[in-house]
Amino acid sequence: MKILFVATVRSHIGQFHMPIIRALKEEGHEVHVAYKDDSAQNTGLNLSGIDKVYEIPFERSPFSTKNIRAYHELKKVIKAEHYDVIHCHTPVGGALTRLACRKKRKSGLRVIYTAHGFHFYKGAPLKNWLLYYPVEWLCAHWTDVLITINKEDYVRAKKHMHAKRVEYVPGVGIDLQKFAPNRLSQEEKVRLRESVGVGKEDKLLLSVGELIRRKNHESVIRALAELDDPKLKYRICGCGELESYLQNLIDELHLTDRVQLLGYRNDISELCECADLFVFPSFQEGLPVALMEAIASKVPVICSDIRGNTDLVGQQELFDCTDTDGIAKKIRESLQNDHTEEIERNYRNLKKYDLAAVISDMETLYSRGGGVRHLYEIYKQQLLRKSIGIPADAAFLLSVGELNANKNHSVVIRALAKLQEPSLHYAIAGVGELHDGLLNLAAELGVADRVHLLGYRNDVADLYQAADLYIHPSKREGLPVALMEAIASGLPVIGSNIRGNVDLVSETSLFDPKNVHQIAEKIRQYIISDSTAEIGRNDSNVILFDIKNVEEKMKAIYSRQGK
Repeated sequence: MKILFVATVRSHIGQFHMPIIRALKEEGHEVHVAYKDDSAQNTGLNLSGIDKVYEIPFERSPFSTKNIRAYHELKKVIKAEHYDVIHCHTPVGGALTRLACRKKRKSGLRVIYTAHGFHFYKGAPLKNWLLYYPVEWLCAHWTDVLITINKEDYVRAKKHMHAKRVEYVPGVGIDLQKFAPNRLSQEEKVRLRESVGVGKEDKLLLSVGELIRRKNHESVIRALAELDDPKLKYRICGCGELESYLQNLIDELHLTDRVQLLGYRNDISELCECADLFVFPSFQEGLPVALMEAIASKVPVICSDIRGNTDLVGQQELFDCTDTDGIAKKIRESLQNDHTEEIERNYRNLKKYDLAAVISDMETLYSRGGGVRHLYEIYKQQLLRKSIGIPADAAFLLSVGELNANKNHSVVIRALAKLQEPSLHYAIAGVGELHDGLLNLAAELGVADRVHLLGYRNDVADLYQAADLYIHPSKREGLPVALMEAIASGLPVIGSNIRGNVDLVSETSLFDPKNVHQIAEKIRQYIISDSTAEIGRNDSNVILFDIKNVEEKMKAIYSRQGK
């Protein structure tokens, strides 16, 4: 495959994505990258091995008019190179890329977007919601796979973002071997601590992160002033626009001998091992690599009580990032307490974020084999949807069954008209006497362009994989095979509250087959919400009806008859 990685700045590619890029290269894929070069501010990043680099003049601010030029330059690259997959990152880079790919997706280009922490989150300023939420919601319609890296974002994306697939991948990975503890001798630790001005009797507090407002280093600096303990030495690794501001604050608070800005460092793993406490005070994070690295080093950590951080540590290690007094108290308590239990618990939890596991997850998303969630399968599903007239960004509702009064497809058509959602399309696989009647009903209700009668199909299994929701509205059933097949395919299902269906489907997935309003609301609920729990329950039910189990029961019955 030919793959393009896009991020607003070069450092984002260098810091977070080179392991997966190198893994893809080893598999024989051609990988290009597009970014704005910020190497002057972030030195020491190794981007070797990339096949081709495009410098695009992105600006981080969504209000910058320079992004218009960036959009046009990126669009030219995409048009010229004929990529199979484009994987975009960062809010501006992600939005401009997906906008530029709208038409190309119709010819087979697949677009992956990793949200490294939505800017709208629980407790975010209203302006973040007003600016970023509508953009992400709109761009999700042009996204084949939306990857989230923390649980809060995953739940929100599953409920509200209409990407083809929403996946949870635990971050960008942490190299547990690189940050393994006890790699330095005691003498080496002493020398490194002394090189940053920390003596044997001092306590080293360490933070890692850009010198920007979001990282909130100021709150820890002010907390250090309150503690007024000359033995506490605070070191901050990172560069950024607030360097002068923070240095002036350090001078004003008379903390010059206790707080130092170390700038960019390439020995973070060693510094973590030398620290007595790692402090991570950010206002906002996706899934913070710096905090994961500290946990991997088995250093005690405390951090702000925000999305992303809460995926990694327990409640006792969290503090309010706006409460300077609370941060000071948390630092004092943490330096006095034994953290062995918390350190080991956090480390065990961190193993699921190991770089090897994350690379495996990402390779699965790029791979052509191994399951319906892979991009190649998504591509085939999109072709199938296109062949029956369902747009790539539409919600695909499916029923399978004869076109007769008992199968009750007309009630779903009425529900479709009641919803008045132009993105909803309903397809029925089956033949029968009501074919013309259903078409006439759809025309009368103004939804003829969104109702698709597919006739007899020998690719029903593929339809289950391509659909977003299966609906079984029958008035009467024994034990419906089509419903069992849909459940076995992992497809969300809803069905009428009748004998047979109730053996297979959880109560929350059932509706009155005569109640159009109830069916419409059930469709609305399942299309905008996360139905993972219901899928799991239904799947456990359908296992009872596996053909092997049925065969064994029938054999037992036959054998008893002969006795």
